[in-house]
Amino acid sequence: MIQKRILELIENYEKIIIHHHINPDCDCMGSQLGLKYMIKATYPNKDVFAVGHHNESTRFLGDLDEISDEEYEQSLVIIVDVGNKERVNDKRFLNGDALIKIDHHPKTEEFGDIEWVDTSFASATEMIVDLFIQNKDKLIMTEKAARCLYAGTLTDTGRYYYNSVTPRTLMYGAELYQFGFDKQALYADIYHQTIAELKFEGYILNQFQYTKNGLAYMKIEKELLERFHISEEFASIKVNRLANIKEIITWIFFVEYKDLGKVRVEFRSRGPIVNKLATKYGGGGHNFASGALVDSWDIVDNIIEDADEICLKYEKKC
Repeated sequence: MIQKRILELIENYEKIIIHHHINPDCDCMGSQLGLKYMIKATYPNKDVFAVGHHNESTRFLGDLDEISDEEYEQSLVIIVDVGNKERVNDKRFLNGDALIKIDHHPKTEEFGDIEWVDTSFASATEMIVDLFIQNKDKLIMTEKAARCLYAGTLTDTGRYYYNSVTPRTLMYGAELYQFGFDKQALYADIYHQTIAELKFEGYILNQFQYTKNGLAYMKIEKELLERFHISEEFASIKVNRLANIKEIITWIFFVEYKDLGKVRVEFRSRGPIVNKLATKYGGGGHNFASGALVDSWDIVDNIIEDADEICLKYEKKC
């Protein structure tokens, strides 16, 4: 069983380094930190590091570690919630002695000594909880770990709303809910927003573009972010403000990242498959929720054209 092999590697290494994907969300950070806290509670004498960079929306989950290149010698590296090498934050993940990949997205690239990839899970955090549930005789769950894992599951399922939710997802959520972390404080960390952020959402609802084929999209340039004093990360995660609109079947956000000189693309859908389109433009993800990072606004126009064509074909099929 693959979990047995994962636990054997964790037991065999005294140094474990956990990585996440670029532009991490709560599921990514929750699975990374939740796994770190669980391993550290089970094996207090091991060195366990979680490396990478927070978004401002994930800092509440816990601190990340800064480590030297030398730490990768004789280490086990685990990457969570990411399917291809290009999207792993901090390329030193390749410098370890052994590599485990844990991911719930459709497989796009094979790498690592052990790949636990299972799209039946609604989130990467659900996979970490499954690792605990199936191995309660070997692993220790803590309040700190449960808080991170619950946050990731809560957000990646749209508060248990998305089609990816299964009875297992609900049971695992209940398992985590038993722990004594402050639920109301956690919800505030995830969902509270400022007046400026609320006004930005109002602008989105007034200014988004849409086509007769059911595609909605929003171009968010750096000038708009500066006008509302909004971060790129916050703008990107607001893509689902265009969900649940009767006439819209696919919605996309394009957000300019000034420091990167690139445009982040967030694809969402309630019908047409969008992960193939994301892959075409160097990204990836789920059938109905994917992302990409592109070099210019000219490419954005090509994406809009392709997405509209996908919507048209879907509507004709229906």
